[in-house]
Amino acid sequence: MTAYIANHQKKKKIFQKREAELRHAMNHHFSEEKIAKAAEKLREAKLNVFKSEFSKQSVLPANRYVPDKDAKYWETLSIENIISQYQK
Repeated sequence: MTAYIANHQKKKKIFQKREAELRHAMNHHFSEEKIAKAAEKLREAKLNVFKSEFSKQSVLPANRYVPDKDAKYWETLSIENIISQYQK
């Protein structure tokens, strides 16, 4: 039995926190630099969620993760597109 049991929900909670931070920054008219930084953190959190899902569903170690179509979409998504999606 392993000594560490992964908590996959933690990555999803961090992603939700990053979404809230981005929305807060946009609603309170923070500088473009801070909004871009929040969007980049959001992208990193989303990619970590994909990696966590892989780890949860696979017997392979996390370093064997290969991004699927959705993960590649988030990797190539520009900061401006992320911001425009969350402005709606």
